[in-house]
Amino acid sequence: MKQSLYIAIALFVFPLFSSCCDDSDQNYIIIDSIEVINYDEGYFEDDLNEGFPELFAIVRTAGVTYFTSEISYDTNTPAAIDFEGLLFIGEEMNEEVEIMIFDDDEATTEDLIGTATFIPGDLLLRHNRRETIQGGFLEIDLLLKWECDS
Repeated sequence: MKQSLYIAIALFVFPLFSSCCDDSDQNYIIIDSIEVINYDEGYFEDDLNEGFPELFAIVRTAGVTYFTSEISYDTNTPAAIDFEGLLFIGEEMNEEVEIMIFDDDEATTEDLIGTATFIPGDLLLRHNRRETIQGGFLEIDLLLKWECDS
């Protein structure tokens, strides 16, 4: 009788643990958002009366625009920019990705604040939730989402 009870418990508990997510086989990267941590505040080439920069990002792979974000109106750093669950999968994992941060200007053309690059496959190996990339004075944190995130 006791043995039957142990078997019943094992049959009930095993599926609970076996359904836990194992994201070690994940072959894609999802970027939920980025945070602009630091940039050269002397980048301004336009009228300084425009106030704080309204940041947005353009993501490019192989020189082609892959994604353009909405404008972030955060006035302090870190400034969050939503990437809407931007996905890199397949061959994209091995391509260099360029993130260009701009200040949206109504009176003049947009100002390029800075650029940073990374290769998505490198992030997959480290499997962190937050990755910092840099380019010149620009420092960006990538906020990653993994398969097992709720």
